[in-house]
Amino acid sequence: MGKKLKAISKASVALALLGAAVPLEAANSTVFAAKKSNKKATKSTKKAKTSKKSTKKAKTAKKSTKKKAAKKTTTKKTVKKSTKKTTKKVVKKTTSKKSAKKTTAKKPVTKVVKKTTTKAPATKVIKRQTMADKYQPKVKSGTVKVDWGADVTLPYGDYVPQNFITNTSSLPYGVEYKYLDAVNTKKGGTYTTRIQATYSDGSKEVVGSVTFVVPTTDVDKYQPTVHDVTLEYGADYSVRNDFITNPANYFPNDPALPQFESSLEKTDFDLKTDSEDSFSVKKPGTYTVHVRVTYPDNTYEDTNKFKITVLPSQADTIKVAPKASSFTVSSSSALEYSDDDLMENVLVDPSFFLTNASALPKGTVVSFNGSLDTTRTLGPGKYEDYLTVYFPDGSEYDTDNFIVNVK
Repeated sequence: MGKKLKAISKASVALALLGAAVPLEAANSTVFAAKKSNKKATKSTKKAKTSKKSTKKAKTAKKSTKKKAAKKTTTKKTVKKSTKKTTKKVVKKTTSKKSAKKTTAKKPVTKVVKKTTTKAPATKVIKRQTMADKYQPKVKSGTVKVDWGADVTLPYGDYVPQNFITNTSSLPYGVEYKYLDAVNTKKGGTYTTRIQATYSDGSKEVVGSVTFVVPTTDVDKYQPTVHDVTLEYGADYSVRNDFITNPANYFPNDPALPQFESSLEKTDFDLKTDSEDSFSVKKPGTYTVHVRVTYPDNTYEDTNKFKITVLPSQADTIKVAPKASSFTVSSSSALEYSDDDLMENVLVDPSFFLTNASALPKGTVVSFNGSLDTTRTLGPGKYEDYLTVYFPDGSEYDTDNFIVNVK
């Protein structure tokens, strides 16, 4: 635009100078010529502008193509780089031990679906009133003296629980009472036990307690002690002297002292077995026993358990038997004689008939028990009999039958 204005201004200046000296026609021709030249100038400027624009476009196109080419190359490079990097990473992951552990298939996680439970509407609980709620037995206050050894658990007598309830007239019929705590009436002291009431509807309650006083007796003053004992078969024994270890005169009117052996007021000692088998010195074995000690005031107590062992008899330990199944004797001599001290017949020569006759203890008696049990001489004949061996400890032994030929 600036160049156009400059050209127009130059033309107008020229026309003004010519108008002064040139005639009108000439002036018109010059003006016309100036317009033409202006048109040409404007066309040329337009062409120049269009050429400039085209060159600019060409330049911009070249630049854009260069940029695109550069971008493509850079993207290719980046792609190559990224592919290289990714391949390297993948190789590292696959070669590492950790990646192998990670690739192990995990068990599918089972989702626990919680069930939504709808709460039932709260029901109003109406508590039924029991007889235990309604009634209240009252227990007599104070202490109660109880006889030594009395059984307070019996359903009758002076010590039944209902005897200590003071308001029985206001209570329903059929209430049962019992003591909840043990009372040892065989040992002096004070014992408190609770009373429980049970009503006809099954309800229960503890209504109070009773205190019993047990008097002090000889049981509380003395303590008998015992020890295990071994006895010979058939041996005599004294419970006080052989089983009780307390010294003489320890107990009241102690029978260990001669003056109280036969006294009716003495302390008594009775042996009791703890099994169905009664104790016997003529039955070998081991017995578990205890001693009941009864004092002059009629109180009593049981000792600790101990053992008595009765040894085997002489008949069990000394084995004798006939020497043969038959024997021959003379009819001119008797086989037995009468022992005045023993008041019985005794075999004249046990060693003739028995093995181990020499091992028989002193005082052993041997005699026939059948037709040969006589001090008379026998007539000729064949006799069958057996021998009985009586040992000093009271045991005895019968032999098998054998034949005696009398000639």
